[in-house]
Amino acid sequence: MSCAMRCAALVLTLFAAPASAQHDHDHPPGPNGGRIEDAGPWHAELVTRAETVVVYLSDGAGKSLPVEGFKAVAILKSGAKVARIPLSPEGNRLAGKAESVLGDRPTGAVRITGPDGLTASARFD
Repeated sequence: MSCAMRCAALVLTLFAAPASAQHDHDHPPGPNGGRIEDAGPWHAELVTRAETVVVYLSDGAGKSLPVEGFKAVAILKSGAKVARIPLSPEGNRLAGKAESVLGDRPTGAVRITGPDGLTASARFD
């Protein structure tokens, strides 16, 4: 299956999943002003400004996690446009740039892969 087809399938799966399947509870805004959602064993805080996409990872207790060895891809929708943004470690966060401005609250998902290969997704509605 081509990369484009896999991405399209992932987007459709993530947008088709019922919101209640991903959200057992609401999180307050994160320490960096972003939205926090569960992603398997981690919490992911999504912060977007213009074209910049940043994800901060923390454990279940809210303690920041080092991102060395992590990678992620954000698939975000702003208006009618869907953007696929690869994220890589940058300091204490995963970061990447979209091709166009996303706005402050795009919807979509972030798929995170840990250094050990464990993969989880966080959905942002």
